[in-house]
Amino acid sequence: MIGSYVPRESSLHRTPAAVKLVAMLVLVTFLAVVPRPIPLAVAACVVAALFPVARLRPVHLWRALRPALLFAVVLTAFYLISQGVSDGARAAVGPVGQLVVGVLAGNLLIFTTRASDLAALAGRVLGWRVELLVALTIRSIPTVIAVVRQSREAAWARGQRASLVRVLPTVLVRLIRDADLLGEALAARGL
Repeated sequence: MIGSYVPRESSLHRTPAAVKLVAMLVLVTFLAVVPRPIPLAVAACVVAALFPVARLRPVHLWRALRPALLFAVVLTAFYLISQGVSDGARAAVGPVGQLVVGVLAGNLLIFTTRASDLAALAGRVLGWRVELLVALTIRSIPTVIAVVRQSREAAWARGQRASLVRVLPTVLVRLIRDADLLGEALAARGL
């Protein structure tokens, strides 16, 4: 999700990050207070309708929804098994709807807002140290993915099975080394 900014020319892209973040927080808070089927359905439709407004294609909507679907199915199954079909279905509507709408709204925010804008917002609200922390966290995600990919490719090149468990020690060593180098660079600059 993080770092998945999709550059487009739309009114949602031009909206300041603070406005989008506050709108998302208000929506999620409202749905936490009023977890009823009709408000949840309306909120889901409104958020889904904002994807074309942001000039995002249906594939972006699917990418936003796909991670939540597994959790929604598991959560629904839990309610159905623990409370029976009719009571479980009623009980699942709130949490599952909140999950789906929250994930859609969060992805819409990420798709239409640069990570640097979110980091700058965190810096303005919480201070420059938090901005640095957010920026480093966002930067580290692609780094971790690249290190895992490189380690798996190296294992395949050696003719080994490249499961995540097998390459995890190598990945951890490389990430710890990179973190040490980053720490030394920050310490050298007095941060």
